[in-house]
Amino acid sequence: MDEVARRYLLLGLRLARHRPDLVGAYYGPPELAEAVAGEEPAPAAELHAEAMTLAGMVSELPQETPGGGRRSAWLVSQLKAMSALSRRIGGEEIRFVDLVEELLEVSVSLEPESTFQAAHRLLDSALRGSGSLRERLDRHAACTAIPRGRELAVLVALTKVMRSQSRAQLWLPEDESIVFEEAHGESWATKARYVGGGRSIVRVNCDLPVTIGRIVELAADQGYPGRHAAAAVKDVVLVVASRGELTLPVELSPQAVIAEGMASLAREVVMTDGELGYELGRLARAEGMNVDVEAELVVQRARWLLAPAVGNAALALHQDEQPREQVRSYLRDVGLIEDARLVAALARLADPLWAAHSFAHIDGRRLVGEWLETHGQTHGYGRLMAEQLTPALLREEVGVPPSLYPDSFA
Repeated sequence: MDEVARRYLLLGLRLARHRPDLVGAYYGPPELAEAVAGEEPAPAAELHAEAMTLAGMVSELPQETPGGGRRSAWLVSQLKAMSALSRRIGGEEIRFVDLVEELLEVSVSLEPESTFQAAHRLLDSALRGSGSLRERLDRHAACTAIPRGRELAVLVALTKVMRSQSRAQLWLPEDESIVFEEAHGESWATKARYVGGGRSIVRVNCDLPVTIGRIVELAADQGYPGRHAAAAVKDVVLVVASRGELTLPVELSPQAVIAEGMASLAREVVMTDGELGYELGRLARAEGMNVDVEAELVVQRARWLLAPAVGNAALALHQDEQPREQVRSYLRDVGLIEDARLVAALARLADPLWAAHSFAHIDGRRLVGEWLETHGQTHGYGRLMAEQLTPALLREEVGVPPSLYPDSFA
């Protein structure tokens, strides 16, 4: 790898000495990680200065090819985020909205309450019976919960289907694989990491209820054609072409916006609602479950409409300084987050950095979805898997039809 990539990795690893949660699974040269582990944590001011120095070095990189230009734009946007992280770690006060925009390269805004009202109407029409909407949603979740001890078996079965669909429509390396592991006694719901060589490990907290809808998210978002598939493709197409910076995902950066958008739309790219309904019905029958598949599909659509409520809650906490209990009520009654996950959601939102990350999910889905409408689900998603793209580059290309002969991925 070149000097810029090497120093970029060292910068990310040094940031992780202050906040390990800021960096995803590293699979670059082990000697770099060993060197940083043996150092004293670098002062935040030095990390900020290094980010600025690297941004200057990027301007000297070859940019004659489309791939070279995209790489330079990607590095500049990432380094801006790493500069903001360094300053925040050093104790600098950054207004919450400014922090989000510097980290993620997105504009922050409140989601209109009409969006959530539309989601509530969808759910009200699909979930029959007595009681409040919250109560009916809880009953539906209980009916769609995978029997204890069968979570991973059902997940593996649906993942095989998603992998087959993805391979039929998108290019994947021949030797890629994903392993799911059961976890207990953890505060998180899922932890996933790409470990290189086409392999990913996803750990699932089976102490929390795992519904059939959650299984769909895990199989598609974390697996095919989501995070694992995208990482495996980039490993083969870009990392081997000296783009070593990709071996260290930065969780709070423009890179995360693209990744979250791809993950949230992954299933829709390779499987229609009708195809998903068939597979869910087949899996439910095999497990002896009586699932209203049509209602479950509506619930999934409604949950995407409800997702921005977390962003509104983040703004309420960190911009408007509303009381925590008021934010909790909003997430429960408007966002309809179930009680089993509410404590973890509030704990995550209490940290301004992870509150900022909620906008990677919200704006990532919106931006990637708009871009795919222009560039086509299959062709566009293939590009997202194989190129270094940023939110700014996607915004430039929204509404601009793709060329007949697309640029080289590299």
